[in-house]
Amino acid sequence: MHDDPDAAAPATLRIAVFAGMAEIVGGRHLDLPWTGGTVADVRRLVSARHPAAAALIARSAVAVGSGYVNDATVLAASDDVAIIPPVSGG
Repeated sequence: MHDDPDAAAPATLRIAVFAGMAEIVGGRHLDLPWTGGTVADVRRLVSARHPAAAALIARSAVAVGSGYVNDATVLAASDDVAIIPPVSGG
């Protein structure tokens, strides 16, 4: 089998995570190989890699840049993505 020297390696999508989610996944950032997809795809991929975080990911908001986005939002590897778990206070 011959590798195509012109074929691009998958890009990496870097995702910032916070609070208890960072503790569960073992760091403040997650790097996913990324060939494209939506926020819903990110939720599935992260949940598959970190099953202990799946319930929290399902309840978390996702932001790209300075705004919140929905699950249908298409993401590029260059996007500044953050998964923000719900917070409570009193």
